[in-house]
Amino acid sequence: MTDTASQTSPANSPLIGIFGGTFDPVHQGHLACARYVLEHCALDQLQFMPCHLPPHRASPGVSAAHRANMVELAIAGEPSMQLQPLELDRSSPSYTADSLALLKQAMPDCTLAFVIGMDSLSYLKQWYQWQTILRLSHLIVCQRPGYTSNEGDCPALLAGFGADISALRRRPHGNIVVLDNPDFAASATAIRAALANQQQNISTLAPSVLNYIQQHRLYQS
Repeated sequence: MTDTASQTSPANSPLIGIFGGTFDPVHQGHLACARYVLEHCALDQLQFMPCHLPPHRASPGVSAAHRANMVELAIAGEPSMQLQPLELDRSSPSYTADSLALLKQAMPDCTLAFVIGMDSLSYLKQWYQWQTILRLSHLIVCQRPGYTSNEGDCPALLAGFGADISALRRRPHGNIVVLDNPDFAASATAIRAALANQQQNISTLAPSVLNYIQQHRLYQS
């Protein structure tokens, strides 16, 4: 375990989850994952942080403004969830280390926990300043179909930084917590294909999000 992870977090420090992604579009799988993380990690709040330009994948199919609006519609009935607009106005790729540094400046008394999937953990050491991420926050890792903790960077990272859920409250940053969540079966790729084929009823989208997409004619081929 690193020295940074051995520090003690104040007992009353709010624990804020940061859920990053393109959310192109946000779907029921994202919401189910967010609810699971909130409950099982006893977070005080979870913030959806849509990126403007992701550094590791193709650019989103619709604008940042549309994706932010859809997130706000999807979480309207979730009092513990909030839109984090930090990355939306950037003209350059969004790097997690930079964003967490800004969030920590804005919320110095909070403990941050960045939510990723096991697929991302498997190549975390390729991320820009990945060590800085762990100096600013914890990582909460959700299971993803087809990925295990035995692949890629996972074994070394978990050997050095792995901990149980209690570490999220006991320490200010520097631990990796792996959850045993079910498969939240929904695919943004499949949703975009269905929308391009003019499908009208897509159960993996919140009705308010589907209505917004149809109203603005998003993802049309």
